[in-house]
Amino acid sequence: MTGINSNYGYMYRQRSQEEAEIGYLLATLASAAVLKALPSFSNPFEKQMKKEWANNALYKDAFIKSISNSGLDKVGVKLMHVPSGITDPKLLDVARGLNAFYTPDAKQVFLNADKATIAGFHELGHAMNHLKSKTGKFLQSFRRPGYAIAGLMGTVALFSRSKPKDAKRNVFDFVQDNCGKIAFAAMLPTVIEESMASYKGIKLAKQAGLSDALVKNLRKFYGKALLSYGGYALLIGFSTFIASKITEIFTRPKKIEY
Repeated sequence: MTGINSNYGYMYRQRSQEEAEIGYLLATLASAAVLKALPSFSNPFEKQMKKEWANNALYKDAFIKSISNSGLDKVGVKLMHVPSGITDPKLLDVARGLNAFYTPDAKQVFLNADKATIAGFHELGHAMNHLKSKTGKFLQSFRRPGYAIAGLMGTVALFSRSKPKDAKRNVFDFVQDNCGKIAFAAMLPTVIEESMASYKGIKLAKQAGLSDALVKNLRKFYGKALLSYGGYALLIGFSTFIASKITEIFTRPKKIEY
């Protein structure tokens, strides 16, 4: 037993290398187990997308009108139709009618216009955030850094805790102790921007004359999409928190009273 500090009837024992290795392994496994639940958040969204294929013609008319009504066509936004059968891995889900996306650099909306224009209103919302909203553009600019920070916090969670819990803390100690919260917070700008895009997309659909029944479906559909983003943020934060706590249990010096 190695004492690294002793006062008032207690001492600290440094953890062994074997304990640290066990902690690292358990933390990694626990984090991976939590993250395996990520696809489940997308399942309701995908099921709703397939269900709405039958109404695509109705959504398509309103979507085409929305491009013009929003004025996005006048600032260079273009629709890029991705037909079924495309084998490019980056466009595979779009070609299948299971996804759509907007590229800010090229000002292009990619979707399968024969199947999934229900997703297009949301992508036009992203375009409006990018081109007509300072807040939306700022939130979009934080998407990649946010993902990077969340990933970094996952690594930080696995670092050993060499100090006793009641030792003087520094900035890195604060980051270690709160890495789960930081990972979750780093994902929030994306969740907020996604909700803004959906709100604006629904507004465009209503302005284009989409029926009340289909607008209701649109709200339901985008609600499920937002649930997937919110679920990702929660699970990433939780998986980081779990990994951090397990690592702490196996690496922080143990207080022993005598």
